[in-house]
Amino acid sequence: MDNNTSCTYDLDLFFTDSLWGKIHLATAGGYIQHEIFNDPKHAETQNNLKNSITTDYDFKLNPNLDKILKLGNPELDLKKMNKEMYLRDFIFYAKKGYFSFDKTYVNRPLDFHYHLVAYPIFSKNNIQNSLSDCYQLKKEEIIYKAFAGPVDMHMLK
Repeated sequence: MDNNTSCTYDLDLFFTDSLWGKIHLATAGGYIQHEIFNDPKHAETQNNLKNSITTDYDFKLNPNLDKILKLGNPELDLKKMNKEMYLRDFIFYAKKGYFSFDKTYVNRPLDFHYHLVAYPIFSKNNIQNSLSDCYQLKKEEIIYKAFAGPVDMHMLK
């Protein structure tokens, strides 16, 4: 019997990925495998970030966000949407150095596509600049591709 109730929650999950670095995912009722759903590190990370006094990064929003939001929900009225409220947590996590994603197809719990909402801007004073030029170009290319549409978050499957 499957007692995983992850589809009934909008969870904030935190990962470190070799490609993206630090990732925040808002699950919006998406199915999450048991090991991730039951892992207390996500709540601990969230609490630590909320209580953190570390310096914030600058951030940017996905320039195609409105188009992607309509892709996930064609009936969404962007004029009536409280965008400031929607963006608040994604911006918060981007300022803490996380690439912040939201679930694209909210009404499909078994779909693992997420779209980039907000991301940190790294400066000369942080560790990201110690990356090789090749890796930095690859990272910029990946971010650019994430602007266009949803990304499959295979780590959740």
